[in-house]
Amino acid sequence: MLHAAVGAIGWIVGGPVEVLHGVFDVLGPAGTLLMYVGWDGSPYDVTVDLEELPPQLAALWPAYDPETSHAVRSWGVLGEILRRWPGAVRSGHPDSSFSAVGSRAPELVADHALQYGMGEESPLSKLCAAKGKVLLLGSPLSHVTLLHHAEHLAQVPEKAIVRYWAPILRSGEKEWVRIEEFNTGGEGCLPWFGADDMFEALMKDYIQDGHGEVGPVGAAQSYLFEAADLVAFAVEWIEERFAAPIDREIEVEVVRAGPDDHPEVCTLFGLMEEETSGAAVSRGRLSTRVDEFLEDRDRGVFVARASGHSVGVIVATCHSADRGILEQAFVDPSYRRRGILRELEIDAAGFLMDQGCRTIQVHVDAENEVARAAWRALGYESSEEFLERAV
Repeated sequence: MLHAAVGAIGWIVGGPVEVLHGVFDVLGPAGTLLMYVGWDGSPYDVTVDLEELPPQLAALWPAYDPETSHAVRSWGVLGEILRRWPGAVRSGHPDSSFSAVGSRAPELVADHALQYGMGEESPLSKLCAAKGKVLLLGSPLSHVTLLHHAEHLAQVPEKAIVRYWAPILRSGEKEWVRIEEFNTGGEGCLPWFGADDMFEALMKDYIQDGHGEVGPVGAAQSYLFEAADLVAFAVEWIEERFAAPIDREIEVEVVRAGPDDHPEVCTLFGLMEEETSGAAVSRGRLSTRVDEFLEDRDRGVFVARASGHSVGVIVATCHSADRGILEQAFVDPSYRRRGILRELEIDAAGFLMDQGCRTIQVHVDAENEVARAAWRALGYESSEEFLERAV
């Protein structure tokens, strides 16, 4: 099973299609390549948690067709290339489809269950049974789809479930079906509050435990894992951490900081700088910086408090007559993924709107995928890209 970030590999003579040619050369005629491709037209986002379908949506939305429905574009170019590959076959799941090419392709994608599509009747389960492997070519460790299969198998309480509608073809006719599965998007099915993405944390532990092979492919850091071994490790890892129910909800209070809150803001800024730089920071320099923020009328400094602790901070700046900027956003790692950034953003955005701002910008490091995903979940979209170089 392949996950690839083609851009991470570097320049490729002949373009992205040559990545698949290279993989097929290694697999040989007896091998099979599997990819998670999804459906770019899936109605998941607009039907999730709906008890009934709006009639107009049900009438107009096209049915999923394994032969012609496009792969999800945002997952990279190779999924669609593989879907169109000569001899490719695709599973019948309208949201979580897989495409495969090779001698065992029909076996891997056949009879993909509509309900709990990452479970025992999924291509992922068959990949493990076939003693398959997972190859990451420059793709982040957080993108290992096989870990959703481990989530399904793990015997832990209160896994979050989602239900949504999807149109499929039966006997050539469109039919809407309601699908139930453990949540694989958004906050996921498990209440994880770690500093890193849960899958990334799990994979780092797996690698540090001596599993898998690591090496470069072009410029891309790449990994090769035994699928069944990874799932066994992941199930145990999940069951160790989630054996007891964990409260997902937390009471959060957001206040605009004033001079009396100087020590509180300093502490949060210090934690943020230590996390980003990995080094201790000058308390004097930090104190001066906090003073500047708190004294600036065009800025609002907001602090989140929970369980008697200061757990997050954000600074809102009225940059121009109609544009505001959010910066210095930080949530204590022990309290992440609990909606605290959302609460901070609401108050900070309200401050900027009161100042007349109609557009709010957030500057995020291009390499910080976790932060980018968090802001996208709050409705922020990419508007422009800054290119820079060292001088």
